[in-house]
Formats: sequence, C-alpha cells, structure tokens
Amino acid sequence: MSVAEFDTTVAEFATKLRAFIRRRVRDDATADDLAQETMLKVFRSREALRDGQRLEAWLYRIARTTMIDYFRRQRPGQELPDEIAAEAPEPADEVTAAMTRSLKLFLEELPEAYREPVRLAEFEGLPLAKIALRMGLSLTAVKSRVRRGRAMLKKKLQDCCRLEFDRMGKIIGYERRRPPCGC
Repeated sequence: MSVAEFDTTVAEFATKLRAFIRRRVRDDATADDLAQETMLKVFRSREALRDGQRLEAWLYRIARTTMIDYFRRQRPGQELPDEIAAEAPEPADEVTAAMTRSLKLFLEELPEAYREPVRLAEFEGLPLAKIALRMGLSLTAVKSRVRRGRAMLKKKLQDCCRLEFDRMGKIIGYERRRPPCGC
C-alpha cells in the first residue's frame, strides 16, 4: 500500500474511529484527544502494518490500546461513591436533553431482555463484562442484547424524529415526526 493510499484510507476512517472512541468515554473533549492520539500513533507506526487488507482492524486495535492506556492512567482502583454514580450527568444542551428524555421513554417500551442491559450500559455506564456478571449472562449474550436494544432504540427515535447530525456524528437538531416522543 502506497503512502498516499494509506493516508487517504486512514483519513476516511477518522470519523468512525472518533465515534468508536466517543461511545466508550465520558465526554467529547476526551474523545477528541484520544482520537487525535490514535491518529498520531497510526501515522507514526504505518511501517508496522504488514497487511493492507487488515488496515481497519489494525486501526481499531490501536484505538483500543490508546483507550486502555487512557483508563490505566486514571485512578483504576477508586470506585465512585454510590450517590455520585447514581446521578446522571446533566445534558449539555436542549437537543441532548430532548434526546435523553425520548430515549428514556423508548427504553421503557423495550422488551425486558433488552431494556436492562441497555439501561446499565448507556445510562449507568457499566462495562459489558460487569453487566454480564450482574445479570448472570454470558458476555456474548449481553453484547448481543445491548446491540439489539440500541438498534431498537435507534429505530424508535428515527420513527419519532428526523435527526440532524454534525460532521462528528453528534445530534445537533431534530424535527418531530409524531408525538409523543419526549422531545
């Protein structure tokens, strides 16, 4: 793979990598920092890529190790007090608040098998492995239920509203298609 092909292909994945990282960290600024750090590592170690056909997997592996390094630098042994962990962070703006209200309403409509894993993953921020332990399920089952539950929520939200996204994939506007959706 030539340098120009490598640069073009990596640039095409930049938005996907940032979204991948954002789903796993608490805020946009941290996601931006980690995405930038990932891209620096990618470009600095381009010679390490042995198989150009596996570029995507290689990029995500670098992103994962960058996030692991970030979390290890945090205070890994310190648990949040229960009263802080139970509080949901305040939405940053009106659009986020409306989407959060809608998602909470739609979450209640999901079948129980999907509702609890999605709630624990999205609203309590628990890692999938901890959800599996808590619910007595395999990690694979939890991953599947969270993925399917998210897909159901996305469909409900898209049926309810026409969403407008910025270039980073963040919802910046919406228009109601049908009430009641919480927006």
